Amino acid sequence: MRKGGLGSRLLVAAWGIPLLVSLIWVGGWGTALMVAAISLVAQYEFYRLQRALGRNPLVELGLVSGAALIALWQLSGMEAIGWTLAAVYLLTLLAALMTNRSHSDALATLGGIIYPPLLGGSLLLLRAFDDGGEQAGFYLALGLIGAIWVCDTAAYAGGRAFGKHPLMPTVSPKKTVEGFLAGIVGTALFVGGWYLGGLIRFDLALVLLFAAGVIGQLGDLIESSLKREAGVKDSGALLPGHGGMLDRFDSLFAAAPATAMYLIVRFYFGMP
Repeated sequence: MRKGGLGSRLLVAAWGIPLLVSLIWVGGWGTALMVAAISLVAQYEFYRLQRALGRNPLVELGLVSGAALIALWQLSGMEAIGWTLAAVYLLTLLAALMTNRSHSDALATLGGIIYPPLLGGSLLLLRAFDDGGEQAGFYLALGLIGAIWVCDTAAYAGGRAFGKHPLMPTVSPKKTVEGFLAGIVGTALFVGGWYLGGLIRFDLALVLLFAAGVIGQLGDLIESSLKREAGVKDSGALLPGHGGMLDRFDSLFAAAPATAMYLIVRFYFGMP
């Protein structure tokens, strides 16, 4: 959780949360547009960080490719992603050669296409989840986002109250082991309530616990490492009190694909 005026944070939450919940409820292209807006702004912030590191990514090509990946997530799920990534890879290398970009510039471009659009787009797979119950995908997608928010809040509060042992001081000096564990506990309480309320099945509650409580916090550390390397405090200033879009949704870009991977494996092996 980032520093910022409480009033600014509450103001963003006052309009942001209802809008996000509404677009997830609508599903289809409504959710896809939400994911695209979040992912493409975060992708642009990622490219700004790369420029701070001395790289020169192909921003326009990256953003168009990111939008195409999200559209494909909505249109075909996983079916077209593989060959599309191969085509984007070759196109990026060709464009880099034609514009005298270095290999590191091309890799920075590809990195921005994968993170956040490809990873963030996996949330659409969760929203499309059909477990035989009405709005099963809605409760799964919203449950993951809610679990991440609760984890973030619990980790911040637990770290402030009990934090004594640094978690990864070279990456994020203020994060503590106690805060990390408090985040997991908060996540467990949230997903437990989601399960007891009949909104998701037990195995999915466990998946959300692991994805939001563990993978999500690691995703936050990864983004913190990138910012520290680039020498900046926040990825942007779009959301007052929260930083940039990448700051606010870094955990989602790690937790959503982890949850989607479980669904893919589950259906591949025909698990009940």
